[in-house]
Amino acid sequence: MPVPVLLRQDKHHEPRDLTPSHGTCCGQTDKAMKTASDQQKTNVQRLGEKMALDHGFLGVPTQTFDEGGRRQFAELLREGLSPETSLLEIGCGCLRTAYWLIPFLGERNYCGIEPHRDRVRWGLDLLFDDQVLRQRQPRFDQNAEFDLSVFGKKFDMVLAGSIWTHCSKFHIRTMLEGFLQNSSENAVFLVSYLPARSPEEDYNGTAWVGTSHVSAEPGIVRHSKSWIDTECTSLGLRVDFLDRKAFDGQLWLRVQRASSIGFPGRLQD
Repeated sequence: MPVPVLLRQDKHHEPRDLTPSHGTCCGQTDKAMKTASDQQKTNVQRLGEKMALDHGFLGVPTQTFDEGGRRQFAELLREGLSPETSLLEIGCGCLRTAYWLIPFLGERNYCGIEPHRDRVRWGLDLLFDDQVLRQRQPRFDQNAEFDLSVFGKKFDMVLAGSIWTHCSKFHIRTMLEGFLQNSSENAVFLVSYLPARSPEEDYNGTAWVGTSHVSAEPGIVRHSKSWIDTECTSLGLRVDFLDRKAFDGQLWLRVQRASSIGFPGRLQD
């Protein structure tokens, strides 16, 4: 069953200044350069780096913690996201995208699925204040089966950022079927992916590849565009492979029902 937001823990120690000192003058110069660099970082980037320092690898590249989440939020806005949109994020992880989505969306309009419950807890603890969580009431579920029905509602948008880059074709079909069964008529399924550049790169295994709630082994997979297109067509869905870059080297694709007239407010491609 979906669970409410988790309780916070005490804040952790601040990152140490690891700038080397080569004499007084050079040491002061290096430190000044580091200070200037730190001032250019956004608050959420600093928080992401702190989270990684405290807990280790978060499932996303630390150096693009802010950029990766912000790019996903921006693409959803381009697709027509509004505060009234009901959105499900598959694989919400440490909440770098939810950082933008939860305050923007209306009450109970954000839902996230993430089997690695610690990552969700770390994100809630560090990225949000209690007032926002009480007002927006985001909901989370820890199922690892890509069961989108657990929240008992029809979603207007579904996001899978850097999920198809780790999962099997069976998992993808499960998500596509779940999207059909648990979304509104003109809903959008926004996905980041890596296209296979040869038949050998087209992943046909059955296991999740990459870190997870049960694995610390990194890895990525690719899927062929022709397979994705065929799979969507067989389910009465339409896929648009977008020219725009997503984040962390990935590309965007958009899935909708073949009968969809388009999501209200979407910008032209």
